[in-house]
Amino acid sequence: MTSTPQPTGTAPAQQGKILVIDDNDDFRNMIKELLAPLGMEVLTAASPVKALEMFTREKDNVKIVLLDYYMPQLDGPKTFEWLRKLSPTVKVLIVSGADELRLRQMQTQYKIDGYLHKPFRAQEAMMLIQRVLNQPART
Repeated sequence: MTSTPQPTGTAPAQQGKILVIDDNDDFRNMIKELLAPLGMEVLTAASPVKALEMFTREKDNVKIVLLDYYMPQLDGPKTFEWLRKLSPTVKVLIVSGADELRLRQMQTQYKIDGYLHKPFRAQEAMMLIQRVLNQPART
């Protein structure tokens, strides 16, 4: 049996889902297109409340969450705390234009798996997401 080589620049298909939580419609659509090559289903939510409802139903299938830092109703850190209460091993990346120092501090304080500073390059995002997906889950 021979395996089919992956086209250059295409990541191998993953199993599971990615949840993108961001209040900006354009960003959610852009990130959904960006993540298509991962071969995972991309779920999107415009509000943290809707996202937490969705995550409650899908938590066993969601492999990684991309979470906006600044959102109405519930900010990124509070949403993150709820995500981890629902699934202590869920992998989360904060996506924000916030000050990078603040993002690094938050990553350390909350043990977030990483962050993407907006604006970012598509290749940078794909590499980080792939790296986090391949890391063992936190215990």
